[in-house]
Amino acid sequence: MPVAEKHHLGRIRARVRDSALTGPLILLAVTVAFFWKLTLTRQYTWLDGPDLAYQVLPWYQMQAREFHAGRVPLWDPYQWGGQPLIGQMLPGTAYPLNWLLFGLPLRDGRIREEFLNAYFVGIHFMAALFCYWLCRELRRSRAASLLAGATFGLGGYIGFTDWPQMLNGAVWAPLILLFFLRALRGASPYANSAWAGASFGMALLSGHHQIPIFIGIMMAGLWLYFIYEKGELGVRLALLFGLFALLVGSLQVLPAWEYGHRAVRWVGASRALGWSEPVPYVVHSAYSTSPAALLGVLVPGLFPAGATAFLGLTAALLGIIGLSGAWHHREVRLAAAIAAGGIGLSLGANSLLHGWLYALLPAFEKARNPSSAILIFHLGVSVLIAYGFEYLRNDIKPRLLPVAIRWLVGLGALLWATLLVMKIARIDLTDERTGMAAVAALALAAVLQLRSKALLGSRALAGWLLFLLLFEFSSVSTAGLQPRESPNPHSPLKKLAQSNDVAEFFKRLGQPVRVEVEEQAVPYNFGDWHGIDAFDGYSASLLANVDRVQGSYQARMRFGVNYALGSKPLRERQTLVYESSDGLRVYLNPEAKPRVWAEHPGPCPAGDRVELAERGQSHLSVRAVLGCQGTVVVGEAFYPGWEARLDGRPVPIREVHGCLRAVDAGAGEHRIQMRYRPLSVILGAALTGLGWLGCLGVGLVARRRRTALPPAAQ
Repeated sequence: MPVAEKHHLGRIRARVRDSALTGPLILLAVTVAFFWKLTLTRQYTWLDGPDLAYQVLPWYQMQAREFHAGRVPLWDPYQWGGQPLIGQMLPGTAYPLNWLLFGLPLRDGRIREEFLNAYFVGIHFMAALFCYWLCRELRRSRAASLLAGATFGLGGYIGFTDWPQMLNGAVWAPLILLFFLRALRGASPYANSAWAGASFGMALLSGHHQIPIFIGIMMAGLWLYFIYEKGELGVRLALLFGLFALLVGSLQVLPAWEYGHRAVRWVGASRALGWSEPVPYVVHSAYSTSPAALLGVLVPGLFPAGATAFLGLTAALLGIIGLSGAWHHREVRLAAAIAAGGIGLSLGANSLLHGWLYALLPAFEKARNPSSAILIFHLGVSVLIAYGFEYLRNDIKPRLLPVAIRWLVGLGALLWATLLVMKIARIDLTDERTGMAAVAALALAAVLQLRSKALLGSRALAGWLLFLLLFEFSSVSTAGLQPRESPNPHSPLKKLAQSNDVAEFFKRLGQPVRVEVEEQAVPYNFGDWHGIDAFDGYSASLLANVDRVQGSYQARMRFGVNYALGSKPLRERQTLVYESSDGLRVYLNPEAKPRVWAEHPGPCPAGDRVELAERGQSHLSVRAVLGCQGTVVVGEAFYPGWEARLDGRPVPIREVHGCLRAVDAGAGEHRIQMRYRPLSVILGAALTGLGWLGCLGVGLVARRRRTALPPAAQ
């Protein structure tokens, strides 16, 4: 090859090597390869669990239908006589990245499985990428940042958790920390404080409050440190951070605040709790990480309760090396404090820190699962891993290696011996993951030995360490993926397909249908999944006014619950009208009221004619001919945000029978229209937009100031 051509190829390789896209592209390839069951085959699914199949997937399906119909799904008419969808948080209605999923092409009216898999893998890639950027911001090498990003995005809490509401909040933690550290070192502090707040606002939009609360505790500690170091400037920047967090998160925070004060929530206590009732500490205790389970950070097979905490031997060793070898870096000390704080929070009732916060901080009690705070520990460790690799890369024979090698060999031998003894004694206390941990210990010892002998270069070392990280993570992170064609007859996903013919029966009736569902026979959100009104649902919360009456037969009849679905009648006087091929039966409730009717304070001999003319996801129209002054009652849940017009003019909506909507009207012919236009959503959307515009404005001002400075000042 000519010399000029060699030089040209060399320049191309150098450009590729130095490109800012190289690291993210490698990380994307690693993420796709790690989730090969979802990305490279069509044999597995991440959705075959009760919460995901029975609750999350129907919610997503309902929202996707509305998106494709050109409507914003703010109200869910298919559960409990109607519920504010966005206020519940869990459906993730306010999260912009969910909108991309809902807007993708459907297949047979359903979200395509390949898109759901790409969505799930994409969440993990976002987490890994944000942590990669964080470590690059800390001036760590590409290889070190890749190891840290893979750890945060594919292992630990994010690798183990499958609830997208939790994951979508967790992925923003590294980006929040990245902007905070920029502000801490004085790089455009106002702009970066605003961007840190906006990133936290994105976590608030995610669909669950728990992870944002724990991230908020982490950031409160960091801002206290900032204020201690910088004084008044720290106070101003902390307030700016809080302002932009609330602004950007307003689209979710305001509707959730409104809904929370009007709903009850099931949290594992003896009864459903209202907003003003704190989650009992006994519930937090039940979901706390036990000190013994923390040993699951290293070996998940021996300590299955610690699977959420699992990082593996490779990550733990790199973290320890980073801690001891780079303690002189302020960022390492901060990462260590973050990791320690995460442990303290996740221990819950086993930690004084958690108890103090529970007793002193308003709303902290709403985060009822302290073990989820292990995410904060994993974030701190991921940063330490980047420093640990740099130490190994720059010091060919670090003093820690001989000790680490001896410990790893000893641990591997101990695990093998334990497995052998238990096998001989027929004691079933471990699983195959314990054996994988033993293999990982010995393999890691071999890699470190080769490095200590200068037989592994930096790139080879990074490659082997990345492989070992993924090898260990695979024993937990992808172990829960289930076959699509599960042999289990009780597979949650199979349940979703068992009532298709029943749904078609209801849709053929051509009349308003609301069905009560036997939970044992149909355990999922039947209404959201099929787009049929149901007076039941797999939900974590319920409007308090509906909860007060939902057990009453008369109240159900007022809601127009005209059918029951199950394996047997739910009460007397029900008549069988349909039976599916799967044994599900549909019964008629003969005493159900129509969806709309008129009531009068006294006798009205002239009679009335009231009918539901139109009903959509968040609007309805009624035609009424009243014989005399009266009230038109709609069998739908009363909730703020619904507006009514009587013959074109605005009129108030009254709450009647404890939970229904009603409009007063005089004698004669009327047209009544109701539409859901919640002020909390309108104001929240405006504030969220204002937050992003403010971020852009602050960033633009900071950029102009930087360009205006002379090079020496910059």
